[in-house]
Amino acid sequence: MKKLIAATALSLTQLLTPAQAEEQAQAPKTVTTEQVAREIRTNTQYLSRHALRKAKALMEAYGDFAPFGAGLLPNGDVKYVWAVKPGEEIENINAPLVLDAIRRALATQADSGRILGSAVIYQYKGDEQPQINIELEYLTGFAQILATRYRESDAGIEYGEGVTGTFDAMIFVENRGNSAN
Repeated sequence: MKKLIAATALSLTQLLTPAQAEEQAQAPKTVTTEQVAREIRTNTQYLSRHALRKAKALMEAYGDFAPFGAGLLPNGDVKYVWAVKPGEEIENINAPLVLDAIRRALATQADSGRILGSAVIYQYKGDEQPQINIELEYLTGFAQILATRYRESDAGIEYGEGVTGTFDAMIFVENRGNSAN
């Protein structure tokens, strides 16, 4: 039976002319919304794991960190964007200014098509327990924030479960109105 199926498949492909075979190979593939959603989920989870791992490593090494960014390249590499390098003095930095610089750098990369996704990583120290926030974006317009609370003790830093929320995209924004247009 397997030989019959293989022979039938072979004979069907031989019925196509070389031009038809090439046209069929170059025909656009239909991508389902489920496939797109899976790509977004897979790639943003991958990027968020890298970003959170880097933030935790900085907390362990320096006890603190300045806001930084990460870009997901098409080949799967994650490259970091620093306005203030790890280990440099951060006591008197202007966090909103640093965040803006990081976002502008990532937006430039997004606008030029060099990155598929971005993460902006910073600490939020409000009235409650401090947390590490990761603003995730993807080229499709997907935008999500991941917040991981932490607690410092004599035993070290303990991290809680992350929670997610939505926010308005700032990196992958259509019609941003850059100077090239």
